[in-house]
Amino acid sequence: MAKTRRARAPSPPVLRGGVPLLGVLPALARDALGVFERARPLGDVVRLAVPGRRLLFVLADPAHVRHVLQENHPNYRRTPFHDRLKTVMGEGLVTSEGELWRRQRRLLQPAFRAERIRRFVETMGAVAAELVQRWDAAAAAGRVLDVSREMSDLALDIAVRCMFGQERRGGDAAISAALHEVQVWLAGRFWSLAPDWTERLPAPANRRFRRALATLDAAVGRIVADRLAAAEVGDDLLGMLLAAQGEENTGTDAGQVRDEAMTMLLAGHETSAAALTWVWHLLSLHPEVAEAVGDEAARVLGGRPAPGADDVGELALTRAVVQETMRLFPPVGWFGRLAAGPDRIGGFDIPAGAILALSPWLVQRDPRFWPDPARFDPSRFAAGARPAPYTYFPFGGGPRTCLGNHFAMAEMLAALAVLAPRFRLRHASTAPVRPELLVTLRPAGGLPMSVERRARALAA
Repeated sequence: MAKTRRARAPSPPVLRGGVPLLGVLPALARDALGVFERARPLGDVVRLAVPGRRLLFVLADPAHVRHVLQENHPNYRRTPFHDRLKTVMGEGLVTSEGELWRRQRRLLQPAFRAERIRRFVETMGAVAAELVQRWDAAAAAGRVLDVSREMSDLALDIAVRCMFGQERRGGDAAISAALHEVQVWLAGRFWSLAPDWTERLPAPANRRFRRALATLDAAVGRIVADRLAAAEVGDDLLGMLLAAQGEENTGTDAGQVRDEAMTMLLAGHETSAAALTWVWHLLSLHPEVAEAVGDEAARVLGGRPAPGADDVGELALTRAVVQETMRLFPPVGWFGRLAAGPDRIGGFDIPAGAILALSPWLVQRDPRFWPDPARFDPSRFAAGARPAPYTYFPFGGGPRTCLGNHFAMAEMLAALAVLAPRFRLRHASTAPVRPELLVTLRPAGGLPMSVERRARALAA
């Protein structure tokens, strides 16, 4: 019997314009989220006019996102964009594919189970408590802080202590600067048509990137060397990697340990830092919510300087604030998937080799799924309310859901439990806060804020 051929589907709408020959590619490099927003009125599956043989589609319907990430996930792989990340992360969990990814996922999964994360909460709170003295001094002196940098340093400290079991040392402030430089370079290469060999040219941006990457490699190498010199490898993430390296037939070698450690150093702190930065931004705009968050944490902690393992579960309002913040400002504004084989989505044919852009920013601000979507309203997540599937996916979805999502939530709640009862932050400038998408979504130019002691904290 002859095989029945599926009827050819109509072509999806195309977002045109931009620059001759390059289409919307330069606009994507400047403001990818803005391009996605321009595409949304055209439909739920829109092709973007870009040069090259690969087709690029942006999806705006949660059902389509679910199809790609969950229902038909075997057909979708990492994109060529992830090859840019491999320059830094190698074959870590974020960039690897196939059997290597499955093996590393199984290996690292136990490090992020609920019982282990509970053990980290006190460390997370203790790290946040170390900010109190510095913020007290800033409040007394009327000094402005870059809260984006403060949260990056905080999340980096938490990652180093919880994942690698080490204290940061003097001079490690260079790690934060190096991480930012790496992000800037990666963002510049993301939409570039320049061939890979141009990365080796002695251009100023390339030289800065190589210095920054050398700084990070040295930091990771030192962390691993210190652990190897210790009497025990430990049972944190780094200990698991080193133990696997020592076992036969695991396929985990020294290079893989480096790649996973670098991945956790970059990805394992950057998303939390970005989300916390946006929390402070929104709390400053909504002082009544900031007061309620501070009161909740003061009540739960009962005068203790930092939370214990059981406390984060009691911070219902604080959790809702974090979730609503990640709805409005998802740390990862978009991510891509490559179609390994042909598919049909929304009535349109998706050819093999096409790249699909999935954007939490786009879907989570869509009025069809979120009434009055630009309004900051933590009550959307009150009392454990759960959004409809894939209308909210700041940590991705399906088998490749972010492994560290519960770790990230715990550290954000622990940090806010320490700082929100004690301090009130206000924007130090009247200039609009503009989101900038590098690898993560951050305020362009940082977030300068003044720090005030919260009066009620003194009586707590």
